[in-house]
Amino acid sequence: MSGTFTVVRTLGRSDAAHDILEELPEWFGIDRFTYEYVEAAAKFPNYVAVAAPEASPGSAPPGSSGPGVGADGGAISTEDVLGVLLLDQRYPTSAEVHLLAVRRKHHRAGIGRTLLERVEDDLRAQGVRLLSVKTFGPSAPDPGFDQTRAFYSAVGFHPVEEFPDLWVDSPCLLMVKAL
Repeated sequence: MSGTFTVVRTLGRSDAAHDILEELPEWFGIDRFTYEYVEAAAKFPNYVAVAAPEASPGSAPPGSSGPGVGADGGAISTEDVLGVLLLDQRYPTSAEVHLLAVRRKHHRAGIGRTLLERVEDDLRAQGVRLLSVKTFGPSAPDPGFDQTRAFYSAVGFHPVEEFPDLWVDSPCLLMVKAL
């Protein structure tokens, strides 16, 4: 693959979310939580990064919605989904990244960043002013979640508060970003 992909907004890609989460047990290795994310994928808006066919003259650039991809995501095979972002919007002016996961072999290829950029553009167009994400807090050091927090900081999120008891046996760090 040349490293190109498109981002598509869709609903109900539980199959793709499950497939990607299964590849990342160090982040998503607790079956109960994986099940909850898969269930959430059935109801929350999904943004998926999809492998694009080899580039040809006139094809769409990486990160854009290109031709031949249905807006409902139905024509996209699970194997072609490189990353998924689930968005939970409970209020008109704020939203939460419920899940962001990228297939391991595509880490550090700009997929997570591009998924967030597309979500942020869509949210700004709707008048949303604040985007949040919850992740494991730094009081329980973990190399994988150290990377996760570093990623969110690099794309403009700021830590707000660590909640030691929000999640059973794990500290929860709330991070936010103004849009």
